[in-house]
Amino acid sequence: MTQRSEGFDKDETIADVEERVQVRFPDAPAEVVHDEAVAAVDKYADAPVKDFVDIIAERDARAAVEDALASDDG
Repeated sequence: MTQRSEGFDKDETIADVEERVQVRFPDAPAEVVHDEAVAAVDKYADAPVKDFVDIIAERDARAAVEDALASDDG
């Protein structure tokens, strides 16, 4: 099986996801956004094709941060 991981930088992907999620949820604690970005990227970091890890991880991180904010409100 061919692995297409060239161009994938895990730390850069985490930083990119973290930045976009923080923009989407400016009131979210930076710690929560960072932790969820790391968890989301880690979940897909071993995928054989990494072309869409940033998009999928961002979606997961956004959902987790949104849930965390909702549970803080309730």
